[in-house]
Amino acid sequence: MRRTAFPIGRRALLGAAASFLATPSRAQAFPTKTIQLVVPFAAGGAADIIGRAIGERLSQGYGRPVIVENRPGAGSNTGLASVARAEPDGHVIGLASMALAVNPSLYRSMPFDPVADLAPLSLALETPNILIVPANSPYRSVGDLIAAAKRAPGLLVYASAGLGSSLHLAAELFRQKASVDLTHAPYRGSSPALVDLIAGRVHVMFDNASTALPQIEAGTVRAIGVTTAARIAALPQVPTIAEQGVPDYALANWWGFVAAARTPPAIVERLGADIQAALRHEATERAFAPINARIIASTPQAFASHLATEIGQWRAIVASAGLTALD
Repeated sequence: MRRTAFPIGRRALLGAAASFLATPSRAQAFPTKTIQLVVPFAAGGAADIIGRAIGERLSQGYGRPVIVENRPGAGSNTGLASVARAEPDGHVIGLASMALAVNPSLYRSMPFDPVADLAPLSLALETPNILIVPANSPYRSVGDLIAAAKRAPGLLVYASAGLGSSLHLAAELFRQKASVDLTHAPYRGSSPALVDLIAGRVHVMFDNASTALPQIEAGTVRAIGVTTAARIAALPQVPTIAEQGVPDYALANWWGFVAAARTPPAIVERLGADIQAALRHEATERAFAPINARIIASTPQAFASHLATEIGQWRAIVASAGLTALD
């Protein structure tokens, strides 16, 4: 478990607090103590970048420390369960990912109910995945990959960061939408999967932009498609998967912030508004550049609606794939 507390500089505090306290809603006495921001993934990677950038902005705005705590485990269930069990006063918040919508369909039992036990604060942003192959692969497009998979069903192997990971689900959605038979090789994280892809021990992989881009730039892997509905700024020459013959395919990793259910509505609205402001700050946008984030910064109500829709969609995808339930 890793914790980071952001110190408060006097000048930064005064400037940021002025923007946070600009409306009458700020009169409510919140926060009254240190805020804990739970990142339910290991240090490093997109989740860590997001949590620490927002933690720093909130700390400066509130004039109180925000402690970012990495609490990984069970596909983010461990960390978010601690948020669900926290005192519902807004002083413990968590970073949620797409896993919040997927896990109810993947796990035999959940330590909390994503809808009943958590209060959505803001759907923050989305990040892309990239479909990559080894640098010496014969596949130079999604069309090449699909044609090869149809010629030899089940012989092409795709790596993922583990069963039920966002990268596994990106590949499973591709398999369904493209009507191809690919064999899954789950790894314990993205890094070992990427090592074997570079070595040619697997044929293809969906990876997060933050880890794929350095390898693409180094020439060790080749990007053949991006998962989002539009091309990404970092790879404008790489078409989307939808552009390449899989028109219904679009997937982005989404990230949002939550608190414990029964947190007072006024505090939910306050946190939601302040997280939205933090997301739109130019310093936050700079911090998010390495992960190619698209800022959303929704209201609590919009995030709640999005979560309900996502839970239903992923329930259908997981059932169609026949994925084994996890303990």
